Amino acid sequence: METDDSLIPFILLTIALSVILAEPLREIEKNIQEFPSKLFSFLINPIFLIILFSVGFLCLIFLIIFRCKSRRDYKKWELEERKRIKKLPKKKIKKFDSNKVTDEYKKSSEKKVDDKEEDIFESEPIGTYRRSVNIKVDSDKRYFHKKNITKHEVKYLLNDDYQIKKYKNLLNGKMEDFLLLPRHNESFTHLFLTKNISEFLEKNGIETELFVTKKPDIVFEIKGKRFAIEIETGSIFSKISRMKEKLEVLKNYDMWFFVVTDRNKVKKYKKYGDAVDKRYVKSRLDKLVKMAKKAQK
Repeated sequence: METDDSLIPFILLTIALSVILAEPLREIEKNIQEFPSKLFSFLINPIFLIILFSVGFLCLIFLIIFRCKSRRDYKKWELEERKRIKKLPKKKIKKFDSNKVTDEYKKSSEKKVDDKEEDIFESEPIGTYRRSVNIKVDSDKRYFHKKNITKHEVKYLLNDDYQIKKYKNLLNGKMEDFLLLPRHNESFTHLFLTKNISEFLEKNGIETELFVTKKPDIVFEIKGKRFAIEIETGSIFSKISRMKEKLEVLKNYDMWFFVVTDRNKVKKYKKYGDAVDKRYVKSRLDKLVKMAKKAQK
């Protein structure tokens, strides 16, 4: 088979290029193989490290200078703002209308705000105002009528772990909101009834004593006789020995009765003594009040 004459120049050109480029290609391949070691040598070169450290140090210096300048400018602005605010006149907001609704603390009912309450705004730095509020409530009391305290006092008590609960007030027979803080082993209902019954008797001229020890919850005197009231939730039946201890204490009083918070357990308590459902305690208290009033005549 004969070779085509037209391919001869192409073959010769290819051979020539191979000879010419052989050396440069070998040099390129050698450089590629040596590149990692050269790069490593460059990176650990003392001159390169000194330059890199110097550039980083200068950048850090500029950053510190910039931050110091920014802080100085802010302090200057803050000082000017303080001076400007001190020159502002103090302002008072309008009095609250007692019929307005306070949504911030409304859960399921409306709250009336004391119409004598005023909030005074005093100057404070950075263009803000501090509200001066007079808190008169004692957080150790653990029992408050929500309608009788200000919204700021409500917020203060809520921040102190109080909770808002709705109960029927014995003083007026209406459902109302109360702020309560029971002891660790006490229920909200027990706390409310103890305080509300005591409050009812006190309002009607019967002085009471409240106890958190083994003594009855509420103790008072009428006609020289000692009375006791025990608020019971039914938990005492988990340990019958506690009931026996309680009955021994109650024997020291001339008259006593249980106020039972769970209507389904009233019959159980009646086996041990006089017991009344919390729903009907008002009529029992009314009888005591009449007795006390007769004794005063």
